[in-house]
Amino acid sequence: MFIDFADLPDDSRLWLYGSSEIISNDNQEKINKKIKDFLQVWAHHEKPLMCSSKFLYNRFIIVGLDENLNQTGGCSMDGLERLMLSINQEFRLDLYKRLNVFVLINDKIKCIDVMSLKENDLISYNTMFYNLNIKVKKELKDWLIPIKNGWCKRFLD
Repeated sequence: MFIDFADLPDDSRLWLYGSSEIISNDNQEKINKKIKDFLQVWAHHEKPLMCSSKFLYNRFIIVGLDENLNQTGGCSMDGLERLMLSINQEFRLDLYKRLNVFVLINDKIKCIDVMSLKENDLISYNTMFYNLNIKVKKELKDWLIPIKNGWCKRFLD
């Protein structure tokens, strides 16, 4: 059961996907349709799941699930992953390259391979990055954090 993202409670579970390239408005519309069509009927053991999705900054796809109504499990999560894998392949988005780091440099989001962080003169421990490891919606307000506070800090050491 698809609802507006703003209507998801703060404790809703999230899946975040970052694209190495900016996603065009045209492709966002196509992707939104595919995701919404899936989420409209997404269920776990025939129980509807209250869920939503949204794009942020033309790079990030976020899927949210209110598990207060019904929780998800293996088969339903596999369905979401199959959908996102097909979107990734069709639109060539690099959504599953987990070593990508999305940093904010000069007010622009740059996608950098984590192995290149140390070599980049524009990157420091204080450089802000989007932490795609957050788990629930309320953490979205704090998902832009300094590298020194994130998982990728060790790649600057």
